[in-house]
Amino acid sequence: MASMVQMIEKRRGASMDGHAARRRNKGFEETHLALIETAVRLVSEKGLEALSLSEVARVAGVNRTTIYYHFASREALIEEVREWSAEQLGKAFASSQSAEERARYITRFVLENPDVVALWTEEFLSPGRIGDRYPAFDAMAAGFERHFTADPRNEGMDGQVFATFLLAWAMLGPRIYRNSVRPDMSIDETVERLTRTHMAILQQSGIVDM
Repeated sequence: MASMVQMIEKRRGASMDGHAARRRNKGFEETHLALIETAVRLVSEKGLEALSLSEVARVAGVNRTTIYYHFASREALIEEVREWSAEQLGKAFASSQSAEERARYITRFVLENPDVVALWTEEFLSPGRIGDRYPAFDAMAAGFERHFTADPRNEGMDGQVFATFLLAWAMLGPRIYRNSVRPDMSIDETVERLTRTHMAILQQSGIVDM
């Protein structure tokens, strides 16, 4: 998922300006990450509307001067949380992981961080070409298209449509199932059930080996 990471770094680099030198400071980086992770936890526990710079500072144990040193505004903090979630999702596409491991990772992350993931999915739902915001999409769709074209059993399968289905499923499917279909299940049970079905679909389509 190098392309997603590159996109995030480009985005972040464009907004760093005067903070560039400070960001290279190890202590600054550690505090910055700790503040983002605190914000992520608060969003997961209380929802995005409850997020504020003062609350993040209080929970993280830093003063208001420090929090504003890292984030100029609440909107800047939210943008960093969005980037953090994109990075976490990007880890699921590491080549060292199997398709099953990736599916399980994404499902658990979405279930455990629904409000954080919602920040990222807003970009998928807004107008504009998805490949410009999620560079991995074009390569993923092209890979599916090559696979479907090479196997006559997959006649009628469209690589772009299949990639869209998978992306929508990954971002929304686990939450719909957990909230509206089987709210009685634990997250662990939900992750395993959804992962099994996800893998079965990929296997039947020939995307992964049986």
